[in-house]
Amino acid sequence: MRILINRGNLQNAKSYPYWEEFLKLIPEHEVKEIKGILPEPEIIDLVNWCDVWITIDSFLPHLCQYHNLKKGIVLWGKSDPTIFGYKSNINLLKDRKRLRPDQFRWWNDVKHSNEDWVLPEEILKVL
Repeated sequence: MRILINRGNLQNAKSYPYWEEFLKLIPEHEVKEIKGILPEPEIIDLVNWCDVWITIDSFLPHLCQYHNLKKGIVLWGKSDPTIFGYKSNINLLKDRKRLRPDQFRWWNDVKHSNEDWVLPEEILKVL
């Protein structure tokens, strides 16, 4: 299986803390990663290359929805997938109780815990 991942900015409150653990669980798969800012056509080529993409709440689900590209897996921590996500994707949220009260405030001051996220094994269940 060819997997595309988008970790996003690792210092961001939306960043999934278990990427390394997840990647260790899928060594037999070919994995490419979106790193840095890429031109839109290059990202679309990567999405077309993969069998599945996995990302945090970021630009990637919006780009795929806009261009009617394949659906993927989105990892949610404190942001609400019913507001910012798409029902066509697989949206993995650990617990709605962990969502922040004000979904539209800046993310700079948001603190999160590793406990806000699904564990890597939960991603494997939907692959």
